Amino acid sequence: MTSAVHQRVPALVLLGFALLLAAGSFWLVELSNKSSSNAPSKIESTMPDYFVENFTFSKLDARGLMEYRVEGAKMTHYPADKHSVIEKPVVRSFSPNRPPTIARADIANINGDHTEVRLIDNVILERGQVLGDEPLTVTSSYMLVLPEKDIVTTDQQVDIRVGKMHLSGTGMVANNATRELTLESKVNGTFLPPKKR
Repeated sequence: MTSAVHQRVPALVLLGFALLLAAGSFWLVELSNKSSSNAPSKIESTMPDYFVENFTFSKLDARGLMEYRVEGAKMTHYPADKHSVIEKPVVRSFSPNRPPTIARADIANINGDHTEVRLIDNVILERGQVLGDEPLTVTSSYMLVLPEKDIVTTDQQVDIRVGKMHLSGTGMVANNATRELTLESKVNGTFLPPKKR
């Protein structure tokens, strides 16, 4: 009987060592996973996780009506703060009983919750003709679009054309919902007299 126990001792020691090694390996893997998930890597903060070319993104309201639509040549998404960069963006804002407002630019930066769209370089804002009003065109180097509020703002120089009227100034707030446009400083304008009948 003692010789049978002596024959099993090396096997039991080897089994015990293997179990200890397996438990230690499992513990190291868990420790490694916890430390890597708690400390974001520098690669995650600068590397995109996906891109889309020639895309359209639409947001509907609770009734299923279009609120706004964003189109672009290419969108690149960054997971660290969930922002997106769009090349050649076109943003269309839709409001009941009003013509759509269309904003275009070379680049757009959209924040993670899609509440801010920053249009950069060669920005053009257009609103179609409204019941007797002339179409509106606004150009600037930068505009901030707040799609859910239907507001566009900038602190840069703007050039505004409404029919034959021309305005320029620095800083602007345009509210498509109320159809109000405010220039903040350095305002200049040209108004042509109405046609004689």
